[in-house]
Amino acid sequence: MKAVFDARRYNRSTLGLSLIGLLTLASSINSQAGELSVVIDEAIAKNYSIINSRYEIQSTEFDKDISSAFFYPTINANANTTWNESDVRSLQPSNQNYNSNGYTLSVSQTLLDVSRYNTYRESELDVQISKLQHDKLVNDTVVEVVDNYFSYLKFHAQRKATDAQYRSSESRLKQVTRNNELGNLPKTDVYETQARKNTTSKQISDINKQINLSLNQLQSTSQTQVVPSFDVALNNQYLPISDSEKAQLKGKLVEANFDIAIAKSLLDKSKRTLSKSRSDFYPTLQASANYEYEDSNRDNSKTDTTTYSLTVDLPIFEGGSDYYEYQKNKGRIQQFSAQYDQALNDAQFALDDTVLTINANIEAMSYLRAAVIANYRVYQGNKKAYRLGTKTLTDLLNSESDLFDSIREYYTNQYDYVINVTKLRALFGAIDLEELNRISDRMIPIEDTFDLSIIDSLSAEGEG
Repeated sequence: MKAVFDARRYNRSTLGLSLIGLLTLASSINSQAGELSVVIDEAIAKNYSIINSRYEIQSTEFDKDISSAFFYPTINANANTTWNESDVRSLQPSNQNYNSNGYTLSVSQTLLDVSRYNTYRESELDVQISKLQHDKLVNDTVVEVVDNYFSYLKFHAQRKATDAQYRSSESRLKQVTRNNELGNLPKTDVYETQARKNTTSKQISDINKQINLSLNQLQSTSQTQVVPSFDVALNNQYLPISDSEKAQLKGKLVEANFDIAIAKSLLDKSKRTLSKSRSDFYPTLQASANYEYEDSNRDNSKTDTTTYSLTVDLPIFEGGSDYYEYQKNKGRIQQFSAQYDQALNDAQFALDDTVLTINANIEAMSYLRAAVIANYRVYQGNKKAYRLGTKTLTDLLNSESDLFDSIREYYTNQYDYVINVTKLRALFGAIDLEELNRISDRMIPIEDTFDLSIIDSLSAEGEG
């Protein structure tokens, strides 16, 4: 994956929580996989916001170069030649024709200008801020790609289960309709089965909309026409994040979080801007040397002039503009200090919120798996009981709906966990792209069909 990130921040993961641990990975790399890595690379290379951000970095670097010009001397040279013709008409007429030539060479150097020095230091901070904002944008884009990619997989898994539910309801409608035609079942059973089938059709339509939305967002972010074709084998064994681990993570926020780093740099810049405003009251010192040569054939004269000067400029009064500028920048330090405190608070809140969400995902996994297994057994039992006449069609349809609702919720929780852990990692600087590469290389082709027999293996896994 492209080395786009600042090596200072991106060589090592700042979290002990590994994305690899979220997934059950095959022991060998799938040579046809790597799709997620390709999409991330394309997003980093082609995303319009990232491209614009790169140009913004270049612009701030040029601004820094411009502000550094005062460190260097200013050298000017010019040359001139003059032709003169005069014709005087008087009692004593005279004619004069002559030409003169000359050149000038001047050198000047600023020896002391604290204001311009602070302007240069301020431009250095602008470059630093621009790079931090770029790194954050790249990281946010990677998170967005991962979010959209796994959201697509989540909704695709929901649709597989719902398609299976639709096929079941379609088959049951044919069976119920046939039995009604034979006089074995009342017409109300046909209407009830038809209503459940239409409800499932509406669910498929809603899920397809979510699939298309996540796909459109993925393609827009990555600027590719990719349609995800690889999935992950999800793992059911997760450990929640304890309070002590969360406390350790909070300690790493200040040194790793992009928003905090940007807010800190903006605060530093406001202090530098105040120093610049203060230095507008300081004197400046400039030295210059000038050499001038001129000759003329009028009187065959030659002139050499050398001038040295040392200029001290002491600002005294400019209508109070510098004073008010100083007061304004003094207040802005408090403003950026408050923004820094806000960034700290927001990052800590985001950490708390994300950890709570992840732990809720983990806690729900065993419950949802148990719910799927229990609903599957109820559904299987109701099918047998319905054939024997001890359960009604409504009982069977309700148990089927409960089963597929729990399957969809189970898949949703699994993929949301992967997405939420990715977001947690993003709170601590750049996500480890090499780790995402390893995940991508071990992904498996998407399966387009769902078989209820998979729940038997899920049940055996739960019992194990």
